[in-house]
Amino acid sequence: MTRNKWNANLFFFVCLGVLMSSSLFAVPSLVNGIAFFVNDYPVTLMEVYKIQQRDKVSQQIAVDFLINDRLHKEEIDKRKIVINEIEINDEIARIARQKKATPAQVRNYIQGNGGNWEKYKEEINHNLQRKKLYQAITQEGLRMVDEKELENYYNTHKQEFSIPQSIDVVKYFSKDAKALERVIQSNGKTTPNNVQKTNEVLQTIELHPQVVQAFTQGVVGRFTPIFPVSDEFVVFLIKAKNNPALLPYDNVRNVVMQKIMEQKEDYLIYEYFEKLRSNAKVNIVRLQ
Repeated sequence: MTRNKWNANLFFFVCLGVLMSSSLFAVPSLVNGIAFFVNDYPVTLMEVYKIQQRDKVSQQIAVDFLINDRLHKEEIDKRKIVINEIEINDEIARIARQKKATPAQVRNYIQGNGGNWEKYKEEINHNLQRKKLYQAITQEGLRMVDEKELENYYNTHKQEFSIPQSIDVVKYFSKDAKALERVIQSNGKTTPNNVQKTNEVLQTIELHPQVVQAFTQGVVGRFTPIFPVSDEFVVFLIKAKNNPALLPYDNVRNVVMQKIMEQKEDYLIYEYFEKLRSNAKVNIVRLQ
């Protein structure tokens, strides 16, 4: 449900849904039958059957899932959340990068396994609508966060808002980004021949803000992301952070808000839909 939920599992379930959609039309008696309504939004017997088959769950769990699905659809319709083609293509490209593939390779995989590409894009659209819905719900919930709560978080998590004046690092650089990925995977124990490394002490004040953020959020003993620099790539192993200085509250207030949002996001969304569920009108027609 949260940002960190948009991961490899999304690719698996979207693909699974697309592939299964072409194999479940063999139950004609279920196609047009209405199982129940959720606030006048219909759910068919076929939908219940498909969820049971896909997730290997009982009918009751499938019904609960579809009630939740219709409550989401109703909220998306009320808020007029629309996803355009550019957003869909950007998300497909993001999933492809995550899988170390290209969008064309993703498409070939879907179609090569009997799936429908347009159906896959519809699933991407559906997931992006939910993501925007969750963001809207979270933003609404956080309007109730007062200044006192923000200041309290800042005062009790000062290490999160401190920037070291200097950072001890091992710098790895190469023209081959994949070679640097192998360095990271081995935790620096393996250095390919086309990778060079040096020990350096970086002065924070001299660094680009994006790089500073990677170091401040990074953990000692871990690697930063890989950065492109001119015609090379570089990654840093953080060895030590020296002389941390606390940033003023006014300078990091938005960051504090973001951190509180991340902590509360799951709860805010869960609570919101629990309230919708308790007030929903579910009219059962038939489940057999």
